[in-house]
Amino acid sequence: MDPTRDNPLIRFNTFWWAVWTFLMFAVLLAAIILFNRKPPSNLEDAAALARYATKDKLVTAQTAALPAAQITAAIAKVAAALPSAKPVAVEIPEQVVPGSATALKLAAEPVGALNGAPASASVSAVPAAAPAPATSKEGGQEARPTPPTTAPAVPPTKP
Repeated sequence: MDPTRDNPLIRFNTFWWAVWTFLMFAVLLAAIILFNRKPPSNLEDAAALARYATKDKLVTAQTAALPAAQITAAIAKVAAALPSAKPVAVEIPEQVVPGSATALKLAAEPVGALNGAPASASVSAVPAAAPAPATSKEGGQEARPTPPTTAPAVPPTKP
């Protein structure tokens, strides 16, 4: 490099030119990013809008169904009665674990003896098993049994 071009003033000038060039590039880039932003639009965001709308509907329905004053009154009432209550074992045949000793004992008892009823009771506590569906073999295919009719299932709401 030519010795006449290497002096402290030129070095100082070159340093500040580099700093200002870098800062101008950073400002320009920040302005482009700031003014050229678009809100993200993906499937998760679209689903979130529907979830928030459903949540708002549920919160308003729950608030209307059971006001906070009733909840506070119920808490005070239950809290007063809770210490005096004694836990009791539940002996409902529907809540017995299949294959356990209790289930085997209940299976060995006569049908009328369940739930404290005498064995000679005419009303059965356990519903009778449904008969097996009849199948026919026509054309080499088995006919599929029709399922029992029940109330139509309500489809789940989209979140």
